[in-house]
Order: sequence, then structure tokens, then C-alpha cells
Amino acid sequence: MADDIKKRKRLSGSQYLKKRLAREKDLVKQKGSLLKFCQQNSQANVINDNDTDDSEENSGNKNIEDLSMGEVDNKKKEHDNESKEEINITEKNSANLNIKDIHDISSRKADFDSENENKKEIAISIISEENIENKKSCNYDEKYTNFKSLDFDDPNKWPSIDDKLRLYLIECGPRQINMETFPINTSGRSFSSFHYFRRLPNGECIKRSWIIYSKSSDSVFCFCCKLFNIGVVSLTTNGNNDWKNISNILNRHETSNSHKKAYQNWKELETRCKRGKTINNINEANLKIETEHWKNVLKRIIELIKTLSSQNLAFRGKSDKLNTSNNGNFLKFIEFLSKFDPVMKEHIRRISSQEIHCHYLGKDIQNEIIQLLTNKIRSRIITALKNAKYYSIILDCTPDINHTEQMTVIVRFVSTTENETTSKIEHVSINEHFIGFIELYNTTGLNMTEVILQKLRELDISLDDMRGQGYDNGANMRGYKSGVQARIRNLNSRAFYVPCNAHSLNLVLNDSANCCLDAVLFFDIIQEMYTFFSASTQRWDVFRKYVKNLTVKPLSATRWSSRIDAIRPIRFQTAEIYDALEEISEDTSLTSVTGVRSRSEAKGIAEKLISFKFLCSLVIWYDLLCEINVTSKLLQSISLNIIESINQINNTKIFLQKYRSNENFEKILTQASYLANELGVQDSFSLNQFRTRRRKTHFDYESRDTPITDPKQNFKINFFHQILDNMLQSINDRFIQLEDHSKLFSFLYNISNVNNYEHLMKCCKDLQLALSSNDGLNSDINSVELCEEINTLQKHLQNENDPKAILQFICENKLIELFPNVYVALRILLTLPVTAASAERSFSKLKIVKNYLRSQISQDRLVGLATISIENQIANDLDIDDLVKDFASAKARKIHF
Repeated sequence: MADDIKKRKRLSGSQYLKKRLAREKDLVKQKGSLLKFCQQNSQANVINDNDTDDSEENSGNKNIEDLSMGEVDNKKKEHDNESKEEINITEKNSANLNIKDIHDISSRKADFDSENENKKEIAISIISEENIENKKSCNYDEKYTNFKSLDFDDPNKWPSIDDKLRLYLIECGPRQINMETFPINTSGRSFSSFHYFRRLPNGECIKRSWIIYSKSSDSVFCFCCKLFNIGVVSLTTNGNNDWKNISNILNRHETSNSHKKAYQNWKELETRCKRGKTINNINEANLKIETEHWKNVLKRIIELIKTLSSQNLAFRGKSDKLNTSNNGNFLKFIEFLSKFDPVMKEHIRRISSQEIHCHYLGKDIQNEIIQLLTNKIRSRIITALKNAKYYSIILDCTPDINHTEQMTVIVRFVSTTENETTSKIEHVSINEHFIGFIELYNTTGLNMTEVILQKLRELDISLDDMRGQGYDNGANMRGYKSGVQARIRNLNSRAFYVPCNAHSLNLVLNDSANCCLDAVLFFDIIQEMYTFFSASTQRWDVFRKYVKNLTVKPLSATRWSSRIDAIRPIRFQTAEIYDALEEISEDTSLTSVTGVRSRSEAKGIAEKLISFKFLCSLVIWYDLLCEINVTSKLLQSISLNIIESINQINNTKIFLQKYRSNENFEKILTQASYLANELGVQDSFSLNQFRTRRRKTHFDYESRDTPITDPKQNFKINFFHQILDNMLQSINDRFIQLEDHSKLFSFLYNISNVNNYEHLMKCCKDLQLALSSNDGLNSDINSVELCEEINTLQKHLQNENDPKAILQFICENKLIELFPNVYVALRILLTLPVTAASAERSFSKLKIVKNYLRSQISQDRLVGLATISIENQIANDLDIDDLVKDFASAKARKIHF
């Protein structure tokens, strides 16, 4: 049992008590050490170099307070004695420290006072000047705009310092606040500006630029240590305001390794900032160089796409890879540029070495840039249209290479150009701009109306501001009940329909060319002659042997006014063409079946050519087509207005009426006789070899019409008169609507010569009625005011009646406020379309862009390329930098632009 008692497993109560007391004693001993250990861990350099912070410097007070607050077990004398011993030692050290600090402070004050009484004033002036310089040198760059609200003078209010704020504070530099009297604390002490200087052993003073004072906390901070957050000391965190020991605190701090390291970091980063060699600056510089490189690459790509589009050239080939054959114009031009341009050379090098995989040379990027250019061009057009307010729409349709019906949309409006400096309108212009092509799968008037209304809604263009419609003479367009113009006028009665005058004139010629048999036969001979010579290279060589300057041309199926080109070479080189035909017909070497047939055809055409009737017809049609061709060219002008168009049509009618006279017919015979003499044939009409047909009379009172037996008289009546009469009648029928519009606006073409007030008032009222809305509640003009304005305006005009010139006069002299109704009426008049020639011109681009080899082009790409090509002037005026920004911001890019 004795062994069992000796080997107890549990301790006794006394042993447990002793163990607990020993553990508590160790805890009390380690209480202060643990705190010091934590401080030592945060600033190991300070402790290793005997550096002391404010907690060490004020250990006499703070340690006593900390230990007195500890709960010490009164039952243990050893613990009390040990703690008292520690307290006495700490008090002794603290007393010695305080005496020394007080002695240093008093001696420094005595030295400063005895050496120089104005020391403080000099320090104040120096600090003030440096603070002013720091404020001036503080760089409020755009990247620091978030710190403009920062109270830089008070470090106690600074937020948590990150890299960006650190760079900002270093660029601004420390600001040392100088005051004649600083705030006094409860102990009767305060900060003094002489602490901004350090006294050296040799008596010299150097500035402590790192000290900064906080007004809000009445304390000082170390600028560099706070910047880099080195050391958990009051000079770094909350500031130090122990004015009693401040001299010793500053001396110890500025000699510590942690402060020296922070100071070196500060000055090094400051130097690098001035040289722009910080890591951020270097990265930013590299990023800027790379960004600039990609911007330059993208600029060249955009300009190349713009150039290829303007010249209607294809982009792609069989291959989409660089440095391969048949890779298309786009990549070939990129390769070409890389041989001379360093930017593209570097870009191609990166692609070839596979340094980059995002090269922006693919078809998708091409489509994006084409669409970007298209949107920019269209945006400018729509903006100008909305500024002009009133506009007209011009439509026309044609099938493309894929047999898909394409409808072109053109807008017409009057715009003014202002001087940016003087805000004075310098130029008034009439503009017609291309909007795009629209695929049509149904060409009825209803469907076309719905399509165009939908397009206007997409472009945010108001239908109420439409004042004109310009279409061809197709039934689905001009129909009075279900045509496009009728349906739109039901929605907006002020959208006047004006048929294409050039197309109407073409129909006049078409009617005349098919009005009689001799007219049809004449143009058949012309076409037969062209076909004969152009079908064989040998025959063409014979033709060029005799005809040097001109060549025969085919007839146009739609452009009758262009038939002048087919008639001109025959009119002036009839003899030469006859010689060519005669040589072929007499060529005995042509013995084959084809050769004999060629000789036969040449002989038949030659016999038709020397017919005096053909020669007279040639002279007549040449004279008529020359006159019609001039009118047709004028009617295709964008700047032409309604009155000028009707005047030109009237001039043509006068010419035709005069040309129908007997005197002119004799002149025609004279010119035909001259041609006949050149050919060596008779200059007279051949007798009719057919029997004269006699018509049976059904009643006795019917007279028998005397048949015309004279071939000359027969030609005059059944060819010459019939063609001219048909032409005059067709002009009257097809231009009647133009006459109506002319009567409505005619008084605006004679403003300077208006004398009859009553007639003028009637015209103004008619115009107001025509320019009233469907419900009649509002109108574009006021008739009474318009009449008065015209009476006043004609006093300022010097026989000037051109509407555009009058509008220019009103704008240049800033008279819009004086003549607002005249200003509106003239703009509407000039907005009305005269011809659809612009739509026809867009079809020419359509045929070039969407040709046989590019028949599978998408509709968006087709519209984009056509827009850039047609509106190339606007495309060239676009700012390339704006295009790059828009491209970069369109969606997330792998490259930073």
C-alpha cells in the first residue's frame, strides 16, 4: 500500500494551488513583454538599432499606468516585490529621460535666442516661400482629379494611402504650416516652428523637411514614414503632441534606420517621378506606345477600306492569309504598305512571328469598319436633313445580278453653311444624298409604301416634314389611287408628287420613235449597221480603216436621248461607212458560206444607207436628238428647280414648233442632198413601186380621199409632220403635272417684278392652302404675311428672280426674322425634286459593286460599300480619330486603343 500511496496519479490541492500561482506569476511577468514583443515585431529595425517610439519615450508614465492597472494577486509577496522593483526602475529611467529632455530643450531655446533673435522670423519666411512653391508645383493632372477635395495641409485627415495617392503626395511635397502662435495644450505647452530645423554639433541648422503639422489634431507627423507606413509610431499613425519631450522624440526618430529607409524611399521615388521613371510611369509609357501603335495600325486599315470602297474595288480573294497568292486587294495592299511603312511592317512582323493572334485584318473586322463608316456618313446626312426640316424623297427600283429587286432611297433638302467665327450663313445649297438600297420581294404600291415608311421610322425622320416625292412614271409609283405617291399623300397632303422629268422626256422620244413605220425602220437600220460591224473583228477592222474619229454605237433600250451617240458617226461620216460596206460586199475572197452571207448583208445595208429617204431621216433625227439631248442633260441636274425645268421644256416645244415649218423642211432636203452628192446617188425620193390602195366608200356623200402620190409630200406628211406632232402632243400630256406645280409656285420666280397686289394675294392664298395639313389646322406659311413680305422684299432686290439667289440674299444679310414666310416658301420650292437621276446614278454603283464575281455579297455590305462610294466626299471628311474611338468603344476589344 505504501507504494500505491507514493505513486498517486492526481496532485494534491496544495500542489494544484502552487502550480496555479506560478502560472499566474509568469503571466504577470510576461504581460509587458508581450506588448513589447508585438511592437518589436512590427518594427524590428527600430528595436535592433535602439530606436524608441513615443511609447518607449514616455515609458515613465505609460508603463506605470499599464502595470498599475494590472490585477496582481495580493496573497503573493514575490509578485508585489517584483512588480514594485520594475516600476521603480522604470520611474528612474523616465525621470532621467525627462531631465535630459528638459535640459536639451532649454539649452536649444537659449542658443536660438542668444544667437539670432530673428531666427524664428527667418524660418517663418523660408517655410512660407517653400509652401507657396510646393503649392505651385503641385500637379493637378487629370489622373489626380479624385484628390482635389483632399485636405493636403492636414495629414491627420489623409485617407488610407495607396500607390496613386502616394505619387500625388510626393509630387505635391510636404507642406510645413507656419504660425506665429501654435495652439497651447492643457499643460501650457505648444509646438514651435523652430522644430522644423535640426541643430548640428557645429552650430549649423538644417531643415527637417519631413516634419508636417496637423491643425485638426495639434500634432506633428513624419511625412516619409506616413507615406510608406513604416513603424507603428505616433509620428506615422495619429501624430505626436508630447510637446514636453518633442525635441528628444524628433532626434531619436530622425536617426533611426526605419526613418532613414523611409526618407530614402521618398527621395528616390520623388526623383523617379520627376524623371517619369516610376514603375507606373514606365508601364504607362509602354502602354501608351503600344496603344499608339495599334491606333496607327487601325487608322491605316480604316483608310484602306475607305479607299477600296470609294474606288469600287473588291476586298477579298480566294485566300484570307497574308503572303499568299490570290488573297484579295485588301491583304495585297496591306503587304504593299508593310514594305514602306514602319507601322505596318512591325504589324506584319508580329503576325508572321505569331506574337499576336488578333490582327484586325479579317473579313469580320472589314464588315465592322464598313458599317461604322456607313453609320457615320448616314448620321451626318440625317443630322443635316433634320436641320433643314423640309425634305423630299426620291425612289427607283432595278433588279441586281441575282435578279433581286433593289429599291434605292435618295433624300433631297436645302442646307445652309455657316461661318464658324461670324455665325453668318455663307452658302445655300441643294443636296441629294443616298440613304441605301432596300430589297423588295413585292413591288406593289402598298408594299413599297410600307417599306419606305418603315425606313423613315428607323432613321427617325418625320413624315410630316416631307414636301416632295420624286418617282418614275411606273404605274405602281405614280398611280392616282393605289400608287406610292397617292398612299403617301393620303398621310401627308403636302408631299407633292413630281414625276421624273428626264424619264418623262425619254418617254416622249420613245413615243415619237414608234409613231410610224418609217421611224421604226430607220432605227432598225442603225442597229443593223452596228451589229454587222461589231460581230466580226475582220469587218470591224475594215470599218476602222475608213472611219477614223468616230465609231458606230448600239441603241439604248431605255435612254433614247443617248441615241444621238449612235446617229452622230453616220450623220457626219456617211460616205466613209458606205465605202467600208462596199469593200466588204465586193471582197471576192469571202467564198465560204459565212463570207458570202457577210457580203450579202453588207450590200443590203449599203443600199439602205444610200436611200434618200434614209438620208433625210438621218438629218431630221440628228437635229431632234441634239435638241432633246441638251434638255435631257439639264433636267438631270441636282440644282435644277421646277420653274427652270418647265422653262427648258417650253424652249424645247418652241424649237419643235419652229422646226415643223416648211422652211426648215427645205433645209433638211438641202442637207440630205449634200450627203447624197457625197455618196454619188440621186437626191430625190424614189417613186412608190406599190399600187396605190383605194378605199371603198359606203355612202354616196362620202368623198374619195385623194391619195398622195408625190413621194416628197408623202415623206413630209407621214414622217416629218407625224413625228413632230406626236412629240409635241406627248410633251403636253406628260408634263401637265409639272405645269400645275409651276403655276402654284410661279410667283416666287418673279418676286422683284410683282406689281398686281390682288393677283399676288391670290397666289399666296393658293400656296397656303396647298401647304396646309390634312386636317387644315396648320400651314407652313401665312398668306397675308407672305404677301406683305414679298412687297417689302422686292424693294431690296435688283431685278433678281432666281429663288436660290434670293434665299442666299436673305440668309447672308440675316433677314430671316424679317421675311420668315418667304424664307420657308423658297426652301420648300427648292426642296421639290425635278428628276430621279440621282437614283439612276446609284444604280450604276450597284452594278459595279454587286457584279458577277461579287454576286453573293451580303445586303449590309452592299449598302455600306455603295454608301461610301456614292458619298465619298462625306467619307473623306470624317475624323479618323473619332472613327478609331467609335471602333474601340463599339464592343469589348482584345486590344486597348
